[in-house]
Amino acid sequence: MTTTEITTRDEEASRSRLRRQRLATSLSRYGVLIPFVIVAVACVVAVPNFFAGNNLSNLLVNASIAAIVGFGMTIVIASRGLDLSVGSIQGLSACLLTMTLGSAGLAAGVGVGLAIGLAVGLVNGYLVAYLRVPSFVATLGTLGVVRGIALLVTDGQTVTGDSNVLSTLANDKLIGIPIPFVLALVLLAVLHIVLQYTPFGRHVCAVGGSPEAAAESGIDVRRVTLAAFVIAGLTAGLGGVLLSGQLGNVTGNLGVGLELQIIAIAVLGGTSLAGGSGNLPGTFIAGLLLAMIASALNQLNVPSYYQSLAIGVLLIFALSLDSLRRQIYRRILMEG
Repeated sequence: MTTTEITTRDEEASRSRLRRQRLATSLSRYGVLIPFVIVAVACVVAVPNFFAGNNLSNLLVNASIAAIVGFGMTIVIASRGLDLSVGSIQGLSACLLTMTLGSAGLAAGVGVGLAIGLAVGLVNGYLVAYLRVPSFVATLGTLGVVRGIALLVTDGQTVTGDSNVLSTLANDKLIGIPIPFVLALVLLAVLHIVLQYTPFGRHVCAVGGSPEAAAESGIDVRRVTLAAFVIAGLTAGLGGVLLSGQLGNVTGNLGVGLELQIIAIAVLGGTSLAGGSGNLPGTFIAGLLLAMIASALNQLNVPSYYQSLAIGVLLIFALSLDSLRRQIYRRILMEG
């Protein structure tokens, strides 16, 4: 074989690897757009005026609250962790905020709601980073504890709040766009910049890629892990604040099962459970996708257990997509 032939073969192999890399990157960044478009078309066909009036507004609010919680989950997963307590944090934050409104006012209520998220995030982060408890086990434990506290403080009853300002924040519009949607976009922009363009974001991805290598390079793995769980707790607490304003009446069972939905939108959005990277814009789009499915099923009067089935199928699809992405990357490395 001549030198020219060898060079040509090497160039073709290089181009082939580059094409596969681009395919894997596209699957990671934009794969969620395929089911998003399919579901959007199906919703328009199945439900007349699906994107009209109040339905669109409610859809955007629900998607925004889920996406805000999903942003924190995305950062935790990028650091190779998992937070199963986000639903319980959201529920307890909403309950304590609502209970505080009448006696201490809006500012104190919102402060309590966010403080709950911060406190539980600190506990989760300490358990995982400093006591070396696996994140699945640690957050499964706090899920039960925080849910129990929510049921205890409400005595299993419905709690009613009354705040025109909070209701306005959760339900009104700014230049025709729901305020929670605007808030979600602002938070998306801030966290995306943090994750992609700051040392902390690079450290999160480095820890998720290989904690041992990150530690050897001088990164404080424990502090980064703690910060990731604190961010997840705060976003879950903020989700509770918005949910309290949206609903007005809350119970200790609020947010049950939310953790599976949030994991689904994070993974479907392009964040691998293997850690090492996070796709916050993808999480946002996946939040819209999940909200569309729920809205369409509600308008079609589909029983709630079918909605749970749909979420389960979506989670399986998200995990399958994540597995496919990892297989492609593995083949590229093996052949590279």
